[in-house]
Amino acid sequence: MHLTFHRSIFWAHLISGILAGIVILSMAISGLLIAYEVQLMDWANRDLRVTPPTATATHLDIETLLAKVHETKPDLKPSGITWKADPALPVILSMGREGTYFANPYTGEFLGEGNHAWHDFFHAATDWHRFLTGTGLPREVGKAITGAGTLIFGILLASGIYLWWPRHWRWTNVRAVLLFNRKLKGRARDWNWHNVFGFWSAFPMLFIILTGLIMSYTWANNLLFRATGNEPPPPRTRQAGGPGAAPGGSMAQAGPRGEGGPRGEGGPRGEGRPQMASAPVSFTGLAPLLQQAREQTPGWASLSLRMPQKAGDPFPIMVDRGGRGQVHLRTMLNLDTAQQKVLPSPEDITRQNLGRRLRMYSRYLHTGELFGFLGQTLAALCSLSAALLVWTGFALAWRRFFGRKAKTSAI
Repeated sequence: MHLTFHRSIFWAHLISGILAGIVILSMAISGLLIAYEVQLMDWANRDLRVTPPTATATHLDIETLLAKVHETKPDLKPSGITWKADPALPVILSMGREGTYFANPYTGEFLGEGNHAWHDFFHAATDWHRFLTGTGLPREVGKAITGAGTLIFGILLASGIYLWWPRHWRWTNVRAVLLFNRKLKGRARDWNWHNVFGFWSAFPMLFIILTGLIMSYTWANNLLFRATGNEPPPPRTRQAGGPGAAPGGSMAQAGPRGEGGPRGEGGPRGEGRPQMASAPVSFTGLAPLLQQAREQTPGWASLSLRMPQKAGDPFPIMVDRGGRGQVHLRTMLNLDTAQQKVLPSPEDITRQNLGRRLRMYSRYLHTGELFGFLGQTLAALCSLSAALLVWTGFALAWRRFFGRKAKTSAI
């Protein structure tokens, strides 16, 4: 058999797909499962919605709120507190890896931990997506396998485009790889589906793969910084007992869920979080600064306050004007109770170099959340497409290696 360049690419595509198909399928299915995590968690916790006592009711100040909560939960020392602009939504009290709790912002009533089943489901699905958790593999091994799967998927995408490219740009040739043909069956149908799904998902899939590589590999993360003329950040120090975290993380990257939701930037709860102050933190003078932060950010959707790393330091706060992942709609501030000032934060996206800004965008470009619900839907469709590409790819491989043999045996 004469091995032409085209045929070499074909066999490389086929063998790579067979070797990495299961891993890609695993990430595609788990990616699809967690695509609408935010919306489904809001639905699962719908029983926690509160009714404002009056139309003009305001939230309790932070000291009164925590005092009320401590009447029911005296040991609760939140590492972060998130308020929502929606008057019916509860306050979220984050305890890092220990969990998330909810409270009524008007009365301080402790509302519990929310829906555990859904939370645990998304936590498990996220860990499965990133680390193949549940397979019995060590976390680092699982991460290496999913990273390699992402890299091979990128190679498959590039080689697939080459193989897809029509030799003759006639409409009949192009239509065969652009549109579904319901009349086809067997191998011809699998080939048609493989090409159609690949073509229509290739462009957004490219960004999902590239951002996945940035999160999987330090060299890819560093390359992003160097390509923009910036020095990569040093590796983040791991906390004792905690797993590794994505490089270059910060609260700005963490997003509101980083303190008060199911999962944050770069990993599950508590991953890569800074140490809390060991000494008691004073909230005296914080309430007027919180109110000032609200007033100077019209249209805010949520305020996520983080405890300072040591007593006396300013309180970092993220004022979000969009949904999770819309980092361009975030403002990072520091609430300095000693000076009684709301100060700009060095973590604000406008103060970051281009490399760090792109790194912050990449996390939520991967999930589509950067573009809101529409982006999430596009990412979900890409996950579905990836699963179908694996399925049709396996079917084509099976027919190639075993179809002829079965046919010959039958004769």
